[in-house]
Amino acid sequence: MTFAGFFGAWPRFSLLGLAACFASAAASVVAAQSTYPNKPITIVVPFSPGGGTDAMARAVGARLQEQMGTPVVVDNRPGAGGTIGAAFAANSAPDGYTLLILNLVPHTSSKGLYKNLPFDPVKSFNALGLVGDTPYVIAVNPSVKAKTLEEFVALAKAKPNSLNYGSSGVGGVSHLSTELFLSTADIKLTHVPYKGDGPVVTDLIGGQIDVTFGNVLALLPHIRAGKLRALAVTGDTRSSTMPDVPTVKESGYPDYVVVGQFGFAVPVGTPEAIIQKLNHELVEAVKSPEIKETFSKQGVTSRSSTPAGMQEMMVGAQKKWMKIIQDVGIDPN
Repeated sequence: MTFAGFFGAWPRFSLLGLAACFASAAASVVAAQSTYPNKPITIVVPFSPGGGTDAMARAVGARLQEQMGTPVVVDNRPGAGGTIGAAFAANSAPDGYTLLILNLVPHTSSKGLYKNLPFDPVKSFNALGLVGDTPYVIAVNPSVKAKTLEEFVALAKAKPNSLNYGSSGVGGVSHLSTELFLSTADIKLTHVPYKGDGPVVTDLIGGQIDVTFGNVLALLPHIRAGKLRALAVTGDTRSSTMPDVPTVKESGYPDYVVVGQFGFAVPVGTPEAIIQKLNHELVEAVKSPEIKETFSKQGVTSRSSTPAGMQEMMVGAQKKWMKIIQDVGIDPN
């Protein structure tokens, strides 16, 4: 081969070499996915141990471990409204070995509540699928002269800001869901923020506040004991734990639905084959009697979805709650 001929042939040889390298790399990725999982999987819980989200993660983790034949460990990383754990998960390797359990409301609304968030609640994750949902319940102190939501709205309209509501804190689910209802019903209440759900329940029972939009699990025992009165639940349908309590939709507000939707996500860039495998395993897990029973005790109904379905819900939830945050005028911390 002449000198010129060699250099004329070089690009063709180089392209063949590059093609071989790409083929080898692609084969390695396929091989890695075909052996997945081959090491422990971690579920990041962005809240403290012992809470409802933690209990759900542990129940699902136990099922995944049994189904997939690999250890599944729970890693609690609480703080800053769940954003510390979410940030850790978002910055983990996108290889299917780090999963995040999340509630769509606080997860997606965090973008409007925190400055310099080191991740995007939607764009930094690939959804795996929902596992359950739960409504919230509107409960009042028995001294409030309203037996129905309609009567409560009438009281609030007669004397704007005379009734007060407690929330778990500025920007929390109870705060945002209440503000959404105030806008929907065109009423005004005085907001009393607390640090967590516990003090809200205590003061609601004691009569220091009039109403809260709260967690079913936390409020149900006191409703059954007659210490609180349930006016409505915020889900699309009635709750199986309180079948006699109407929904907000049934009470005259057909466009108002707020549910805690729980699901799993992985860092963006996780291979599609792994996402589909994990979705399949999650769908199988939530079918089990053990999961249904554990969730039911938390006031949660087992659900499942496709990854694309959950991703779409995350996009919609973020738009919805960002608007409420802007309308209320909450300044990010």
